[in-house]
Amino acid sequence: MSKLSSTLVSKPYIRVFVKVADGPDFVRSYLRNFDATVEYAFCIPRLNNLQVVGINSELGNVSAVVPDSMEGFPEYLARTKVLYRTDDMETTLRLSEDAGMKVLQEKTPVPIGYQGRFETPGGYVV
Repeated sequence: MSKLSSTLVSKPYIRVFVKVADGPDFVRSYLRNFDATVEYAFCIPRLNNLQVVGINSELGNVSAVVPDSMEGFPEYLARTKVLYRTDDMETTLRLSEDAGMKVLQEKTPVPIGYQGRFETPGGYVV
């Protein structure tokens, strides 16, 4: 196991984007059809009350972002494809940088804790 992967404490969450009008139906459908549960749901006031819903399933985790538009949001937000939980954001970001990846978002508070982002070679945002 690499030093970076040793800081990750969850299976991946696949990032999906769902329009506000479709958000409730998407969540209900995923819960019902994939034997899933909601792990978290929150809004980010500083980003026009952007909604985020984390869904757990043995078949795969999903992190659904529910915007009507991504206009005015940091560009890396729309390029985020996968998420992981970590108990140590600072170490995860430092190890990603040590491994040659670019940190796009330093440790930033969100309603359920903190988030940060890094970019792998080729532009994949984690």
